[in-house]
Amino acid sequence: MAIILLIAYFAKPVVSSFSEITDTLSKVNHSLDLLNKDLEASKSDRQSMHDELKIHDAKLDSHSERLVAHDEQLKTLFKERN
Repeated sequence: MAIILLIAYFAKPVVSSFSEITDTLSKVNHSLDLLNKDLEASKSDRQSMHDELKIHDAKLDSHSERLVAHDEQLKTLFKERN
């Protein structure tokens, strides 16, 4: 009987510790799930920004080409005047 009480006396803190560890791990798991969702949302936002930047880059290239063409037209007009 004394052996059982002795085992119960030492086992109780161990079982209590395991319970606390399990609770902590479940909280950590929940936090990781939330962080993963935030990371996915962030990835989606970054992807949409990169897509938007590609569109703006294409527009800038187009405007740059038009600017060069207009410069050439202006040079031609000034040569004709002189």
